[in-house]
Amino acid sequence: MAGGKIELHKKKWLRLSAQVIIIGLVFFFLGRVVVRDWQAITEYDWDFSIPWLLLSLLLLAAIYSGHAAGWLIILWRFNFPVPFLPGFYVWAKSLLARYVPGNVLMIVGRVVMIKPYGVPRRVSFTSVAYEQVSLIASAAIVLSVSLPFWDAIRNLSDMVWLILTVPVLALVSLHPRVIGTVGNFVFVKLGREPIEQFLAFGDVIAIALYYCFFWIVGGTALFAMAHSVTSQIDTADLPVCMASFPLAWLVSVLFFVSPSGLGVREGVYAYTLGYAFDNTGVATAFAFMARLWYTLLEITFVLVIMGLVKLLHREPET
Repeated sequence: MAGGKIELHKKKWLRLSAQVIIIGLVFFFLGRVVVRDWQAITEYDWDFSIPWLLLSLLLLAAIYSGHAAGWLIILWRFNFPVPFLPGFYVWAKSLLARYVPGNVLMIVGRVVMIKPYGVPRRVSFTSVAYEQVSLIASAAIVLSVSLPFWDAIRNLSDMVWLILTVPVLALVSLHPRVIGTVGNFVFVKLGREPIEQFLAFGDVIAIALYYCFFWIVGGTALFAMAHSVTSQIDTADLPVCMASFPLAWLVSVLFFVSPSGLGVREGVYAYTLGYAFDNTGVATAFAFMARLWYTLLEITFVLVIMGLVKLLHREPET
């Protein structure tokens, strides 16, 4: 028993150490870029615009609302319609757990909080799995469609248009047979019961396309946020923003030890948006500003939803 606790303690410290090292390295290199390009950053044509910033924040709030509604749609398709406000409450509150590495607490917390509304654990786990798979597939679709319209990528090779095969492959990967095989393998490895109920292929495609719309909204929000700090950003930079937003999320999913993609998203934005700002250091400075705005908006969104639920909805007894 004592040996098991020691082993668990070691694993905990190893995960924490890996998290600190990865985030530390990312911010170290980003900091070096800022120091290197400090003169370019201070001399850049910064032109702050409140209307563009408000537009970007409204679009980001729409993304949070759309993603919350997306999960409720998945539960509805599993024949477990959860009331609107409490469903938003559970989804929004689970966002806070994203700041813990691995996103495990986000999933477990959502499963626990939604149970009082009559959703069995197996169904809630499955719904979150469908949500994450749909998000990954839709992000890959929007990213692949955006890249050929990005001048820097298109000029690399005429073969860049082959990347448009990715949307087809992403949609095929959502077929119940594929999800069943891969999903059940992962569930068994995690010690969970295998998935027994699957959504129809047409439903999953519709959900993925639904999420595609909100990735496009996200790219537009990133463009508006960039435009809020400088007038040098124009519509020619829109494909860069459209590709950067889902790419940053996908990379942060791969580096799951980083809480809420801390450092990872900034690194992606620093590199990709360097093409829009024409300077990596300037793009890095913007990435830090974007992280601050994202975090403030996310916390505000959670608090507003929680406040509305407390005022307008009575939670069921657990």
